[in-house]
Amino acid sequence: MRTIYIFILLLVVLSCCNEQHISKELRLLQLHPIILPQDDLIVFNSDSIINSEENKLKYIIYSDSLACTSCMINNLVSWNSLIEYGKNFNKEIGFYFIFSPERKYLRSINMLIQHSEFKHQIIVDEKKYFEKLNPYLPKDHLLHTFLLDENNRVILVGNPLHNKKIKEMFYKIVEEKLGKPGEVAVKED
Repeated sequence: MRTIYIFILLLVVLSCCNEQHISKELRLLQLHPIILPQDDLIVFNSDSIINSEENKLKYIIYSDSLACTSCMINNLVSWNSLIEYGKNFNKEIGFYFIFSPERKYLRSINMLIQHSEFKHQIIVDEKKYFEKLNPYLPKDHLLHTFLLDENNRVILVGNPLHNKKIKEMFYKIVEEKLGKPGEVAVKED
């Protein structure tokens, strides 16, 4: 099933990118589980550090030092509807916004976050641990938004806010893995 989603994603993304380059980066991304850093992070809008153990699905939204971090921070409120949808699943879906700005922009990025209307957890990784723990991350920032399964394996790549097909696949994956919104999940002992 995972291969089907990645294949569909390839068809969607290839229309605007170099096929061979994207294909290689996606294969590398698929081969390794994503490791989320735990230490030396600045966390906004939360009392705790990353607690991904309780999430069966994790949407990672990553911005490295090459991306326009301030642009992404200003547009974070666009994620609110998906985050609200995720709340229907009793913390089984986590959204992780990880920013690794250049050190010289760190203060201004922190100020932007503090004054943002976005009230979900934001992680500032000033020491670039996320990148160090995951050296196979694609260089292409269009591939820095992805959904992980319960084993932290990439099952969907792309931003559902910018692509209707990615959004549809996101909802389909969530329903396949967790059921429909509002259904009470039965935990096995």
